[in-house]
Amino acid sequence: MSFDVSRLRRSDWMVGGGAVAFFIFLFFFKWYGVSVKGVVPVGGSVNYGSSSTGWDTFTNSRWIWLITIIVALGAVVLVAGQRKLDMPVQPSAIVAGLGALSTLLILYRIIHHPSGGASFGGVEASAGIKIGIWLGLISSVAITYGGYLMMSEEGTSLSDVRDQAGRAVGSFTDSSASGGGESSTGASAAPGASTPAPSTPPAPSSEPPLPPPAPSSSGESGL
Repeated sequence: MSFDVSRLRRSDWMVGGGAVAFFIFLFFFKWYGVSVKGVVPVGGSVNYGSSSTGWDTFTNSRWIWLITIIVALGAVVLVAGQRKLDMPVQPSAIVAGLGALSTLLILYRIIHHPSGGASFGGVEASAGIKIGIWLGLISSVAITYGGYLMMSEEGTSLSDVRDQAGRAVGSFTDSSASGGGESSTGASAAPGASTPAPSTPPAPSSEPPLPPPAPSSSGESGL
């Protein structure tokens, strides 16, 4: 496979750049942190801070984000290598869908993640999101928009994606139903086994019954 970056379109650069940036922001930037600082009554001071990356903070959503990054980079590689996959749904539509899902998950984490602050005497404590989550949001939006541009350049509309997804679900349902029918048929009759034919009663004979044998002469002389 020949890899030529000159084949990449503006949308491909946006998707690839967004995926690389998303990877960096997810693994190497702080998304959430807690800090405690101030002066304690005994005369000492406290200064404590703890923060974590997006990968370490969100143990469930991070898998969706990682899949989004991998699929986005894979779509760009396919374009650069002039390769096409025989798939029921176009890769550009999958990229746009995963990017939109990642964006919604980050927005949900921004809105519903615990944050706030409190003060105890001379000590202040605060917790909340950090700049990494905002950079992750921007990169996921770039992937989403780039995937949409890829769809537009390929001539794929949202109605086409809906039809493709419907056909994919329908073919999967049909294959599952046919597979279930074959297994039930196979369970009722083992391969290679023959069913014995029902026996038919013998036809009644048309010949008359034979007469009983005549008594023997030796028996009469004995009497």
